[in-house]
Amino acid sequence: MAPKLLITFAIVVLLAASVLADDPSQELKGVLDLRPETFDDVVNGRKDVLVEFYAPWCGHCKRLTPVFQQLGERVQNSPSLRNRVIIAKVNAEEHRSLGNRFGIRGFPTLKYFGRGKPVDEPADYQGGRSMTEILAYINKSLEADAGFARVEVMDALALRFRTEDPAAVLEEARAQAAALAGDDAAHAPMYIKFMEKAIAKGGGALEHELVRLKTLVDGGKASGAKLDEMSRKMSVLTAFVENNSENTVASE
Repeated sequence: MAPKLLITFAIVVLLAASVLADDPSQELKGVLDLRPETFDDVVNGRKDVLVEFYAPWCGHCKRLTPVFQQLGERVQNSPSLRNRVIIAKVNAEEHRSLGNRFGIRGFPTLKYFGRGKPVDEPADYQGGRSMTEILAYINKSLEADAGFARVEVMDALALRFRTEDPAAVLEEARAQAAALAGDDAAHAPMYIKFMEKAIAKGGGALEHELVRLKTLVDGGKASGAKLDEMSRKMSVLTAFVENNSENTVASE
């Protein structure tokens, strides 16, 4: 009798563990649980945010739970990802105000909130539901936003800097930067700094700087404010080196 009870108990334990493993409401490493009072603090336009709207009873949501667990861990373990994207989920049955706000009609619904874009205009994720497919979508979105610190008028000067008299373009860039405001004013000085560096050190200096920064970021050598600064520098540097096969700058 005892062996039968032991087997029955083991089966119950395994079934309970199986149910818990697929419970979309459980805490997942690297995945934030959002509520109405915290949603706008997290989805604030400063980072990309992928949000799953789920219902605890939903079978498809349960099957997506291990995928989101893997995704959260992957982002959490990658310095270049965790400082640019957030993985989150919302119990839309419990927090119906959020479900109504974003027009949730079925479960699970995945929405992607891009950096710098209106919070109430997220993209609907309609791709595959594997971790690899979702991660590919995230990486593609981040790549498309590689120029997040770029300034249009300064980009035009960076292009001219490659082909015209660098010193003359630098002076024009300084005047243009002084006339800017807001985020553009904050990012423009980096263009000036890189122009000065290219003139002082000659051809290849900016390409080497981009490689150096990318190596530090990918290697997890920086975090927090320092990593944010490096990411912005890398963003601006692409204005000087992208689609430039020769990658040379005249020096005085």
